[in-house]
Amino acid sequence: MRDLRRRERLLAVVLAGTAGFVDAVGFLVVGGYFVSFMSGNSTRMVVDLTEGDYGGAGIAAIVLVSFFLGAVAGAVVTRRRNLDDRPAVLGLVAFLLLSALALHRITPAEIVGVPVSMAVVAASMGAMNSVFHSRGEVSLGVTYMTGAVVKSAHRLVDALAGGSWAPYRQQVSLWAALVLGGMAGAVLQVGLGVAALGVAAAVVTGALVITVWFRGREYRRV
Repeated sequence: MRDLRRRERLLAVVLAGTAGFVDAVGFLVVGGYFVSFMSGNSTRMVVDLTEGDYGGAGIAAIVLVSFFLGAVAGAVVTRRRNLDDRPAVLGLVAFLLLSALALHRITPAEIVGVPVSMAVVAASMGAMNSVFHSRGEVSLGVTYMTGAVVKSAHRLVDALAGGSWAPYRQQVSLWAALVLGGMAGAVLQVGLGVAALGVAAAVVTGALVITVWFRGREYRRV
């Protein structure tokens, strides 16, 4: 994250908060399964299989596959839109979130117990992780925070040893954004249901508009 410009770090925090928001909504709708945290779903799947809960294992598997397909879609976009990859990925995420809202309104269809709308939401979170990438590799994952927690611990030790506190604050800001976003998502889901995803779609769309504006300004300077 230290290699990112200031506005890119801000975008990362906004997207981490959005991921926490969406994950909380999805967790409540799907019933204890995550739409952006695949380590947790992988654990749930193997535990459910061991206990003979094949329905639960199927739910985890569907969400995992949906997230993976979304990540594949994000990777395809970055490869095909190499010069304008970030706006394209943000556009894909916004489109998937809006599609999930539309699907929720028009069909109650489920795949192995997972609402089709939530499968699309999981795909949007998989795609979101392609927003920050370098040389074909994801340089910053914004929907999972285990790495940020570990890095914040290392940066804290570095700071206490006399180093800069900025890297520590940057990692903690991602973690805090995910937590606060999750709190907001849980509260709004209780009051609005799946319609709360409209807030996340609006945030991503706003991030897309601002990113396009900055890109346009940079191109005009060249």
